[in-house]
Amino acid sequence: MILAAIITLVSCTPGSTPVPPTVPVPPTETFTPPVPCQLTATDALDIYRRPSAAADVFGTLGAGQVIKPMARTTDGFYGFDPGVAQAGNVGVFRNRWVLKTASATLSGDCASVPLVVGPITNLCYAMVMGDTPVYADSNTSSALLATLHTGDYLMAIGTSAGWVHVDLNVGSINIDSLGWLEESNIGYNGACEGG
Repeated sequence: MILAAIITLVSCTPGSTPVPPTVPVPPTETFTPPVPCQLTATDALDIYRRPSAAADVFGTLGAGQVIKPMARTTDGFYGFDPGVAQAGNVGVFRNRWVLKTASATLSGDCASVPLVVGPITNLCYAMVMGDTPVYADSNTSSALLATLHTGDYLMAIGTSAGWVHVDLNVGSINIDSLGWLEESNIGYNGACEGG
């Protein structure tokens, strides 16, 4: 009791500066953004036009060169934008592909790189540039089977009077059906007649 009175007296003494109580400061939380995925060649690697070792070779990734993958496949191909003009290509068709072998290392957040179904070599594909309906027959009054979005693609089987016959099971949507797209809404990529 006497000690409390002395403390009160000292803290109230004229001319003395009151000392505020010490308040613990919470630790500052820091956010470290994930490091983007990088693939580094430790030896020369072929760069393919499609995610397949049977595809045409686009070029070579030299030892020490680094790419930043934008897509990957379940069988170990990593797609990247090669930085060259590609008029008309959209989605996975803009990528060139490197197979992750013992001659390459991955670093960074590669688990967040989108997993895609890569286009098969030597097929012709219809690529869509925007929302595009797929019909059961080659007219807009037939049943609507699906709506494709920018970057989606389907195997083109043939054409008929402004329509493209497609296989919905071979491409980006995997529906077990055949259908029709209006040819004015698509671009072609791959082993297409005349292309």
